[in-house]
Amino acid sequence: MGAVALLLVVGRILGPEGVGAMALAQAVLMGASLMARGGMDNALMRFVGQDHGSMHVFLYLRWAMLQGLAIGLVVAALLVGLRGWVEGLFSSAGLADMLLGFALAVPASVFAFLLAGFFKGVRMPATASMMENGSVSLFTAVFLLIWFSLAGELDYAAIGWAYFVAATLVAGQGAVQLGLWRRPKLVNGVAEGPAVSRGQFHITSRAFFASTFANFMQSVLAVMIAGWLLTDAGLGLFKSAQQIGMLIAFVLVVINAIFPPRFAALYHQGKHSELNRLARQGALLGIIIAMPLLLICLIFPGWVLHWFGEDFTQAAALLRVIALAQLVNVASGSVGFLLNMTGHEKLMRNIALICNALGLLGFWVLIPPFGPMGAALALAFVLVCQNLVALVFVWRILGIWTLPCPNVLAMLGMRTLAKD
Repeated sequence: MGAVALLLVVGRILGPEGVGAMALAQAVLMGASLMARGGMDNALMRFVGQDHGSMHVFLYLRWAMLQGLAIGLVVAALLVGLRGWVEGLFSSAGLADMLLGFALAVPASVFAFLLAGFFKGVRMPATASMMENGSVSLFTAVFLLIWFSLAGELDYAAIGWAYFVAATLVAGQGAVQLGLWRRPKLVNGVAEGPAVSRGQFHITSRAFFASTFANFMQSVLAVMIAGWLLTDAGLGLFKSAQQIGMLIAFVLVVINAIFPPRFAALYHQGKHSELNRLARQGALLGIIIAMPLLLICLIFPGWVLHWFGEDFTQAAALLRVIALAQLVNVASGSVGFLLNMTGHEKLMRNIALICNALGLLGFWVLIPPFGPMGAALALAFVLVCQNLVALVFVWRILGIWTLPCPNVLAMLGMRTLAKD
């Protein structure tokens, strides 16, 4: 909702061109933050979630923070120096002014996301969710409204600085939450060492990073390719449809903030039947909650997009395509996290990389003849392909079928390797 609120504010004031330029700046920020985190936020969620009462959860957090913040500071400095070159690369006038604030927000983004992974692991998903992109976008939207009401205008530099202030406040709020959170009761005892070594922690982080890099391909490189091949206005239309489509899958944000640490704990404890039931319940819950918004986007896409401004109604067909793809995403449930949290992160990495690589190729092939619709089709392909392939392997390896329909794979004779 925060991301949509930010698009509404920028779209209403600056139109599709402003939304397109902001999409490029956000893509650069997200890419830089993902690179700096290196998958350590997911590694924290897994290892902290396995035994969140252990004293060693703080040790894992310290390992992640030392490396992530060091890389984040270097990346931020590079972006500040190269922002003019990035503006020329995408031929987007004013992008350099906006990028200054976004570049300075990189360390705060890294810090907040690492804390989010930690708090998900210690079973505090609401606290974790307040440290991710949605809350930063929401605060940015509020700051921009205040700025516009006082100054009577809004330029690209203001968007960048508002984002920097919002990211810093969210990171500061996370630091306060960490300070208020009391050390849990010691379960493993002081004498025992951590469940994993620092080397093992970073090896697992790198595996998660590869999977995260696949998301980077989808959310960052895809936007950059679209930015090269489309005008700022065309990119703004695609971004608005994409962001509304993500609202359909918002329940997955909730589920993926709560369930993955429990997946890791249940699998670690050998409770396969409970893991199966939890995964299926999550998928069913997702469909029930997402269905009303899905129907609205399919039946009244123009009305939904009109909230961003009159020019955005041109993206109605794009929204329908992305909405249907998000239905598959929601119905499949947390298949990616099921693999990641049960020690099969390398398999999920390979699935995500291959599917997203094919999706990027789709952007290059489909955008020239079809424009923004080509970008929507390529994104839909990635969402459907990645989830269905992961669904097959979740059944094959774990014996879990998440779709709310008869097990087609079992009917076709595919056996699972999981033990009862």
